[in-house]
Amino acid sequence: MSTKADVTARILDSLQLVIASSVMTNERIARSMGLNVVDLQALGFIARNGAPMSTGEISRQTELPTSTTTRVLDRLEQRGLIERAADPSDRRRVVVQLRPDALPGAGRGGGDDPYAGIVAGMERVHEGFTVAELEVVARYLDAVKDVR
Repeated sequence: MSTKADVTARILDSLQLVIASSVMTNERIARSMGLNVVDLQALGFIARNGAPMSTGEISRQTELPTSTTTRVLDRLEQRGLIERAADPSDRRRVVVQLRPDALPGAGRGGGDDPYAGIVAGMERVHEGFTVAELEVVARYLDAVKDVR
């Protein structure tokens, strides 16, 4: 029977491999979209937020300096992926949001989604687990996602 230390070591090894694979996959996907990986990840934060965000909010979530965040947003806007607008509640503030037509099907496994193969693969893996087991995995990932 495994000890907690044994399982912890296996989890750490697996997470390091998942992280390395994810970094390389995101680099490949970013290149296929004509973006760099930092711009793609910032775009992902904006897309997942689902509501307009200020530059400061994006900077805090991505942990990029505001000057870098501004340059990233400039590039994404030039590519037609985001749009900037005055905040309706405070017209002095500018917010950023994903353009509705920017990423059709993205994150949902649609035909234009560069992550479609990954989504399909994860769905196949999930078939081998119960909902209760997946709930434990989801709870674990929620708990470790902000560990630095």
